Amino acid sequence: MTAPLAEERLSRILDLLSVQGPLRTTAITARLGVSGATVRRDLDTLARRGLIRKVHGGAALASQDQQYRDRQELRQTGKRRLAELAVSLIAPGETVYLDAGTTARQLAQALRRTPALTRTLRVVTHGLDVAYELNGECSLYVIGGEVYTSTYSLTGPDALAAIGRYNYDLFFVGCTSIDPSGHLTNSNLPEAGQKTAIMARSRRSVLLADGSKWGHAGFAAFAAFSDLSAWVTDQAPPGAHAAFTAAGVPVLSAETPDAARHAAVLRPAAIP
Repeated sequence: MTAPLAEERLSRILDLLSVQGPLRTTAITARLGVSGATVRRDLDTLARRGLIRKVHGGAALASQDQQYRDRQELRQTGKRRLAELAVSLIAPGETVYLDAGTTARQLAQALRRTPALTRTLRVVTHGLDVAYELNGECSLYVIGGEVYTSTYSLTGPDALAAIGRYNYDLFFVGCTSIDPSGHLTNSNLPEAGQKTAIMARSRRSVLLADGSKWGHAGFAAFAAFSDLSAWVTDQAPPGAHAAFTAAGVPVLSAETPDAARHAAVLRPAAIP
């Protein structure tokens, strides 16, 4: 088999990732019939062009979901700090909806460390990882549906129907990216639709996202900045604080010493 030329290889790599999803470098090498060194150089080129992103041992299209196990290892310290801050927004007795994802799991772990508060809560989630963390810690409701493996979440018509049956005091919502034009975006439609539906049933919706999410536009927009009650983050990148403030949304950053005090102002009185 004749080895494809450089630009042809790049095109074929993109086609493979589009059809088959994330692939290991060895699999791409076998399909193209070229050396591993050549494929690694090609992946470097595609990554520089913003068309792919590298994952452990391989690559995925930039627009495809990053696998849960890859995301779980990223920015753990920042996620833990913002999760601790997010707890200060919760009042005893509330019904709290936790989104799926690695940051929401950090919040679930933070709630386990505050049992006096957590025992008073009703928590609803479609995140399998969140449910695992909070099982036995509170009154827990799990929204059913089809398992979406990239985020360990439950999605689909059954999930949407269940979401619409309840009302929520507080929704901690995650996102794939924060578009500076004023929207929260997600990389897939099923979860984007669920986030919109949950926000419509929630008295307060708080964005839970680290600063790396700022500055990108994902595939599906599901909310505007102005739909939020607050953004809780580890640190707000340049321009982000001003954009949210202009939309009337406070930014609570874990790097600000008095952030917890400001968060307490946003917390409602305890529910009897």
